[in-house]
Amino acid sequence: MKSCLWQGLVAKSILITGAAGFIGGYTAVTFRQAGWRTIGIDRKPLGPSSHPANPIFEFFAECDITREEDVIEVINDQRPEACIHVAGPASVQASQEHPKDDYSAQTLPLISVLEAIRKADVTPRLLLVSSAAVYGNPELLPISEQAPVNPISPYGFHKHHQERLLDEYHSLYSLPVCKARVFSTYGPGLCHLAVWDITRRALLGDYSVKGTGLESRDYLYVTDLASALLCIVEKAAFEDETINVGSGEETPIIALAEIIHSYLGIDSKPQLQPADVAGNPGRWQADISRLSAMGFRKEIPLHEGINKTIEWIKAND
Repeated sequence: MKSCLWQGLVAKSILITGAAGFIGGYTAVTFRQAGWRTIGIDRKPLGPSSHPANPIFEFFAECDITREEDVIEVINDQRPEACIHVAGPASVQASQEHPKDDYSAQTLPLISVLEAIRKADVTPRLLLVSSAAVYGNPELLPISEQAPVNPISPYGFHKHHQERLLDEYHSLYSLPVCKARVFSTYGPGLCHLAVWDITRRALLGDYSVKGTGLESRDYLYVTDLASALLCIVEKAAFEDETINVGSGEETPIIALAEIIHSYLGIDSKPQLQPADVAGNPGRWQADISRLSAMGFRKEIPLHEGINKTIEWIKAND
């Protein structure tokens, strides 16, 4: 019979897929600081200067996560108590241009991990880092986990497909799984999305902001995101539940641009430009009642996080 390590029989250890990426690295640092042993898997190498958070792994395997047998070997050898699945693309635009590639990159690694957990000698809890993109354009704000799922981009559809895979493996094989629907993350090391784009353009003298300015997002600094994932792993029941991960605050894109311009010492107002919004929701604000009930509290206010991110962008420009 497979042993359930998550029942507390051995020392805590966490397996992170996509460990060399933006979220994976910060997550490793946060778990290590909390006393967890960190185990990483990624198809990319983990170099000493590859991540601004300087993650340290007690064990790291450079391998293709779609190779189920490799994942089984890591699980059997390292015997993690829990696994956080972060591996996969994170670009709505790229998913619009190459939906087949996005589908493959989203679903094949995950089903490989699920099969590995099903077949391995031990059964770690699995936390899927999903996305608020599954909600599409919500009818009401803030968005609760009970809100209708209505994706409007290939990326959102494929994230929803990931979630349905967890439903399947929990229902048919009783795997302990949980879904974290992450809203908008930012911080040092992320070289795309709004904070990066607006800052980079402003540094080059381009003060444009795409859209009407009224589009909004719920921004959470990356170290707070990692703390939220730690909170979920330690306190969730892993009974196939869904938990929103965000700040609970709505920030219009024009307000975000004004904060960035202020920190850069730019007097010019952001200049709005019409933009193709296909696949991009109009407004987002997370209802984080479930996450807050677990004890999560964000530590980095938006202004502070923006300042930290801008300093990193300037230093690495």
